[in-house]
Amino acid sequence: MTATTKIANPRDIAHNVMMLIEELNLQPTPQVYHVFYSYLTNEVPELSQLIKVLIRNTQELDEETVFRIYHKYLGTHALQQHINQGVEGLQAAVERVEEAVHTVMRDTEQFCSELDTASHRLLTDDITLEDARTVSRSLSDTTSKARDCFGSFNGNLEEYHNEVRRVRTELEMVRRDALTDTLTGIANRKNFDTSLRDAVTTTMESGAPLSLLMIDIDHFKDFNDNFGHRAGDGVLKAVARVLVRSTKGADTVARYGGEEFSVILPDTSKENAEKLANKLRENVSNQRIINKKTGKDFGKLTVSIGLTSYQLGENILEFVDRADNALYQAKQEGRNTCISH
Repeated sequence: MTATTKIANPRDIAHNVMMLIEELNLQPTPQVYHVFYSYLTNEVPELSQLIKVLIRNTQELDEETVFRIYHKYLGTHALQQHINQGVEGLQAAVERVEEAVHTVMRDTEQFCSELDTASHRLLTDDITLEDARTVSRSLSDTTSKARDCFGSFNGNLEEYHNEVRRVRTELEMVRRDALTDTLTGIANRKNFDTSLRDAVTTTMESGAPLSLLMIDIDHFKDFNDNFGHRAGDGVLKAVARVLVRSTKGADTVARYGGEEFSVILPDTSKENAEKLANKLRENVSNQRIINKKTGKDFGKLTVSIGLTSYQLGENILEFVDRADNALYQAKQEGRNTCISH
């Protein structure tokens, strides 16, 4: 799976993308997936050529390298181009459908007119057998043409449906990219803000509990200063993986900013949130960061956690501030701990 191939079926593309990502031992984050999807479909020839060269030269393709490629060829400007192309594709598909519908309506109107003419002719008193045969042959020809027209229309509709489905898939990929943190592959701050608003709205409507965790990696700056930013990126990704593995599907794990993460916990009481927070803290502290190339052990990680539960009717900013204040207290009290407000 080391060469660009033209694969028509999106399912086949997705399957081959995942196989290639696994072969290269990469995490299948949306950005990594997008890069190799573009590679296999030759969406951006320059990107495809670069990936091909890197693979051919057996140069290691780690997440950091892929992310740089993503930002260069598929970043914000490229995302906007994809959106514009998607909109243009949808508009073109709609125009083609409108044109096809207009053609069918015109042919249908003509067909109905010819049916009316034939009906009137057959009902006249002076029609001869030869005239009836002529009308019958004419109707047969007209019906055959109408059948061909409708068949062509159905074929066009299938083509337009496939085009719309393709554009929809690409726009969904753009949407996911816009809501995903590039480095860790989890929700970004924009996604967090939207998800929290939705969760608060649901809680206000249903009365179900809602809790929030704010999580900060202890001594992260020292880690960066001592071992470098690449190792720091490894720490962020490791913590993100632990948080995702330790939470359930309805929860939203997000990178809030820098070395700070957040977890939105719908249908979760403060008591259960405290249990989860301590579980997360313990799971992170069991992690050790090791350089894959050199085998060097950078030591273990710890996090501080602040948590709170939503109080019906309160402002969302107050909700977040209370969790932030709890986090600040956790760090003031020695780190590697959880404080509830």
